[in-house]
Amino acid sequence: MKKHLVIMACSATKAAVPAPAIDLYRGVMYSTLRANAPGTRPVVLILSAKHGFLSADQIIEPYEQRMTEARADDMIGDLPAYDTIAWPSDVCAVLLAGGKPYKRVMRAAIERRTRLGLIVPDAPITETAGTIGYQRAQLGAYLRAMGTGNA
Repeated sequence: MKKHLVIMACSATKAAVPAPAIDLYRGVMYSTLRANAPGTRPVVLILSAKHGFLSADQIIEPYEQRMTEARADDMIGDLPAYDTIAWPSDVCAVLLAGGKPYKRVMRAAIERRTRLGLIVPDAPITETAGTIGYQRAQLGAYLRAMGTGNA
């Protein structure tokens, strides 16, 4: 079975208690993920403005830190410190979901991992774009297509 990787930005809306990252984040993109994920959830990594890359099941506490262009620059400048988790090795496609500064960090991490031989260089990368409504629609369509084998 093809393995898809979805990399999502964290969200400002969070649960009030420590939880796995995928459950802590309560923003609209996460509700779209929950509503549209196929029976077998894709591998989801999360880019946190505070913590860097997180696995979906990593338990974290609620926090308040926004991703700014300056924060993205800091993360890219010291990427190995913010990209310490294991990524899947048999990825056939990647979806990046988040705002501009998040996607800059995500792309930098993918480029770094490709240079290190940890990601296949020809894996297609799709990015959400536009307003949050369009991004939600794109995420939902991508996830539904995965469930039919068309993504």
